[in-house]
Amino acid sequence: MVQKGDQAMNNLAQATAEDLQVPSTRVKMGHMLVDNGKITAADLKAIIALQNERGIRFGEAALLLGLVSPADIRSVLARQFAYTSVPDAASRLAPSLTAVFKPDSSEVEALRSLRSELMLRYFNTAPNLSLAVVGADEADTIARTTANLAIVFSQLGLRTLLIDSNLREPQLYKLFGIDSRQPGLSDLIADRARIQPLPVTTLQSLWLLPAGTQAPNPQELLSGRNYRDYVGELANRFDVTLISTPPMARNRDAQLVAAHAGAALLIARQHNSRMKDLENLCASLWGVGVRLVGVALGQ
Repeated sequence: MVQKGDQAMNNLAQATAEDLQVPSTRVKMGHMLVDNGKITAADLKAIIALQNERGIRFGEAALLLGLVSPADIRSVLARQFAYTSVPDAASRLAPSLTAVFKPDSSEVEALRSLRSELMLRYFNTAPNLSLAVVGADEADTIARTTANLAIVFSQLGLRTLLIDSNLREPQLYKLFGIDSRQPGLSDLIADRARIQPLPVTTLQSLWLLPAGTQAPNPQELLSGRNYRDYVGELANRFDVTLISTPPMARNRDAQLVAAHAGAALLIARQHNSRMKDLENLCASLWGVGVRLVGVALGQ
């Protein structure tokens, strides 16, 4: 049935283009809108007719006829350019995910610059697939920065995995609007469940592995063989894996995660992080062989 439906849509697009003497590529946006149930086949013909009559863009013609909303056009353009569009009001994503809700802001431009540096200096060399994101304190700042960075990587079309390794105070479930009881990393490495990362349905090319059930022995879980094997296996299936960690000032969990990843990005807070604390944090990472790829200001 799906194949027949797709063929019917292809035939409709071709027939409409021929009837109105326009190239089939001109109806690609219309094809997508019909496919999404935003317009009918009759609407498609009316839009193309107005487009030809006035010599305007397809989206402009559709808006003039009142058949679609600006949000509908933005959504289709985002799909055509493989870009993450702003979710609708029903999205459960937190507003603090600025890479989604404020893509033109200076903060997100800084994230894109950071992404470019990491692509050039780290992720371009095998087997550099995963990177731990660490900080001295403020668990929410670490998680929010890691999440936004993961989103801008996914906007390149790279298969991106985002992991919450803060097994004591999970953070990412709040940003992505999922149930705090959702099984995740702790359940996987404790062999309680063979789970898979969750696709973030409102975004493209992004998957999330939440922290999972709060366990009584997070440090043992993160230092065990299962963590190394299972996370390594997952990372091999993605282009980029970013791991949000708990604050280093509170325990050694983040140090264990960074040691397994082999590299870490340090998050500092402007006018807040103390230089001496950052120096001690860097020394503790270097002491276990972790490559520090850079320092970034938290979001």
